[in-house]
Amino acid sequence: MALLIGSGFPNFDVFPTLLRKKTPKNPIDETHASTILHTIFLYVIILPFLCLGLSAIGWNDSWNIAMSFSLGGIIHVLTESFDEKGRRLLYPLSKKFYGIRVLPYDFWTYLTDKKVLALEGGLFIVAFLLLVF
Repeated sequence: MALLIGSGFPNFDVFPTLLRKKTPKNPIDETHASTILHTIFLYVIILPFLCLGLSAIGWNDSWNIAMSFSLGGIIHVLTESFDEKGRRLLYPLSKKFYGIRVLPYDFWTYLTDKKVLALEGGLFIVAFLLLVF
């Protein structure tokens, strides 16, 4: 469950786009995927704090939960680096966007693209199977 929650956590920066309910004129300049939520370092840095916090409130397996959450966030960021925009994979060391640009970036196109649907669906199924088994 923590892996699935962690994999969705970076998308909290998409709310400005969702509230407008339409794609901006230049979607590549949209703040989605340009925030700290779409960096690998965030999930590496919060891992020990999340683990300590979960331990403090008495959760069993706090390390596994924290690691799963962080891993989900990192997988999300790496997966999204396959779109036209790329991601700031080395932030805060570099503000450059890195990635292999094979998928559309435009948020609404992204949601309706068949390649994306297959990729996201496959990743969800793998995550679910890992959770169950």
